Amino acid sequence: MTEQPEYQPADPQPPRPWSPRAQVLAAVLWPSLLAASFATMVFFAFVDPGLLHDGSAAEIETSRMTAYGIAFFFFWLISALSSAVSIYLIRTSPGSAPDRDD
Repeated sequence: MTEQPEYQPADPQPPRPWSPRAQVLAAVLWPSLLAASFATMVFFAFVDPGLLHDGSAAEIETSRMTAYGIAFFFFWLISALSSAVSIYLIRTSPGSAPDRDD
């Protein structure tokens, strides 16, 4: 039996480190995605999407899946705004700027 040669990647260079902007985006979007997923599950564990349509003034017919999607993106937006404000407050706090001895 012939032994297979070991796989050699075409580009042996390690991946580039993320830029600071990409790190901030990941720090905002990933936790907010998880929080929105959890919030959607908890919300719809107690609220039936069909009952939301009965209480609304608008005459827009939506399916349950549409209600789930709209609620998820609403929760994701709120969570992302919360994460973004937290990062902004941390970065702009007086103790976070490097000391300058000019």
